[in-house]
Amino acid sequence: MRPATWARKIKAGAAIVGLACSAAAIGAGAAEAGTVPVVYSAHADGWHGYVRPAVIYFGQGGAPFLAKLRWSSWNGTSARATGKLWAQKPGCSLPSYKCPYSSRWAGVYLTTIRWHHGTRYFARMAVRFWYDGKWRWDVGWLQNGYWAFPLVYPYL
Repeated sequence: MRPATWARKIKAGAAIVGLACSAAAIGAGAAEAGTVPVVYSAHADGWHGYVRPAVIYFGQGGAPFLAKLRWSSWNGTSARATGKLWAQKPGCSLPSYKCPYSSRWAGVYLTTIRWHHGTRYFARMAVRFWYDGKWRWDVGWLQNGYWAFPLVYPYL
């Protein structure tokens, strides 16, 4: 064989090895990301998954939201965070976007693993917070891509 043919074969072999290594690295990252469940609709955006989101919105306009979330654990069965629950102050007669908000400490607990199009996700969210002189737990479930909580103030 001529030297030019050898050089082409070596370059082709190196390209194949490089592609194989790239594909292995990409595959490893996807597998790693798929090992923990996601939380859907953290930004009130339906079936978009997030891992350790800093904020969870429950709706639009004057809906409450969780912010400054610090996740102390996130594994294959549960996740736990603390942060601030922001809700509109009761009794506001202004348009919702003009109403003042108040905040309070909140604990967030995600459990109950389900599957959606091959992705594991947390289907149950429990939120613990202090309201009206006592600790309260509100438990919501992901339904059709959005969080549903009991209709009790402060509405989540």
